[in-house]
Amino acid sequence: MRLSFSYLLLITWFAVAISCKTNYVPTSSHTQNISVSADSFSVDSQLIQMYQPYKNNLEKDMKRVICISEKEMIKGRPESFLTNFLDDLLLDEAKNIVKSSAPGINPTISYFNYGGIRTFLPKGEITVGKIFELMPFENELVFIQLTGNQIQEFLNHLAEKGGESVGGVRYVISDEKATNIQIDGAELVSDKKYWLATNDYIAEGGDGLDVFTHRSEIIKPGKKIRTLIIEYMEKRTKNGGKINAELDGRVKNE
Repeated sequence: MRLSFSYLLLITWFAVAISCKTNYVPTSSHTQNISVSADSFSVDSQLIQMYQPYKNNLEKDMKRVICISEKEMIKGRPESFLTNFLDDLLLDEAKNIVKSSAPGINPTISYFNYGGIRTFLPKGEITVGKIFELMPFENELVFIQLTGNQIQEFLNHLAEKGGESVGGVRYVISDEKATNIQIDGAELVSDKKYWLATNDYIAEGGDGLDVFTHRSEIIKPGKKIRTLIIEYMEKRTKNGGKINAELDGRVKNE
């Protein structure tokens, strides 16, 4: 405590001393390149010994193959192999999660925001590291309850940007509006309430989706989206399957 107080006094004295000095205005300057080499610094061997095992384990896990993809998946509008795959994955995992963490709710819609998808998935081996590249953010899964009118507003927002795929939903883009909307195979009902699975960034109005902040309810099960993707792929591999996706016409331009 005494050391901290003395250190604080030293900083205060230094600040006062600087403020009392005469200010000088430079009239010329001179630049020089100074080479810096690793030899100029001593390496703390104890520090290296401490973090090296964690570094090795992390690198090993990043290279771990978790599944095989039957095709290359790249994002695109109004739908694509990658966006369809991620939305369907999110909806499937969301339905499994509510069975234990939020019984009584039935998510029928999922949305994996287009801007949050940062790379593609190659054909063949998919590693843990590739999923970190795909989604480098720490976003968590959330469930929000919206009315049919709010779903219409949400889909109109997507239509204005050229369309984006959504899990459990089919719609047609006409004059930058979402029309012929079907939720879980049934026509959208304006005053009905629907549960949508997405990430916490979007739920708080990210990507211009302010409509999501006017939800009726929100549930946070505490699961990271990236973890869900990795676990889903590991389960497919364990069951002897591969991952795949199709274009099914869930979003069409009129």
